[in-house]
Amino acid sequence: MNQIGEQLNVMYLEYWNRLKGALADGNVDLHSLSNPFLIDADETYQDASTKILFVGKETNGWGQYIDSINREPEDAVCDLQNDYIRFRKDGKWRHTPFWRACRIICDKLNSGGPKNGYMTSNLIKLDQNKTRPSPEVEEIICNNFPLLYYEINILRPDVVLFFTGPYYDDRLQRTFAGSVLEAVNGMPLNLLCRVIHDKLPYHSYRTYHPGYSLRGNKAKVARFDPVVDAIVNLVQQ
Repeated sequence: MNQIGEQLNVMYLEYWNRLKGALADGNVDLHSLSNPFLIDADETYQDASTKILFVGKETNGWGQYIDSINREPEDAVCDLQNDYIRFRKDGKWRHTPFWRACRIICDKLNSGGPKNGYMTSNLIKLDQNKTRPSPEVEEIICNNFPLLYYEINILRPDVVLFFTGPYYDDRLQRTFAGSVLEAVNGMPLNLLCRVIHDKLPYHSYRTYHPGYSLRGNKAKVARFDPVVDAIVNLVQQ
């Protein structure tokens, strides 16, 4: 594990038991929860000239939390970070809209740089029954496992792209309290906006999840092109 991975590991361990206790206090059905989506950085990210962090909503299944909760925290966290690295190297899901969009934007911003030289995370670190948790469970997770802020601080990306869409703006703005969403390039706010917060890099933007436009026929896929062009132009200005 490299230095970035070690810093992430220490931070994850700090919050592991806090989440466990809060879920128990809330009588949450642990069988309904995925494992936490814990990340690690490989050399391709560190070698990228423009470091990009893509932030999704939540996982669509990531093992089961119930299988990890009673393990030694050090072992569970290390294995989940290794799962992320294996998942990225395996590339099994690279054809799906989220990962296709990551590659498209990364390639444009890092022309000639390392392939897949970007990082990913999620706004909500566990899913519930493979979708967004209930409001009560989401509150417990985000209040007691507030990892994204620290991941950004450790990874120090140049660009953060939130593929979360407007329906997650409430959670986004609670995660980054006091953040402001600013329209850019004359685009509708729900389509693309800058996320302004003193703990985020200047180039932080929120747009729809790529599944909104990269799943379907060519005409639908073409809707994503103006968003990509706008993001690339903004970053390269």
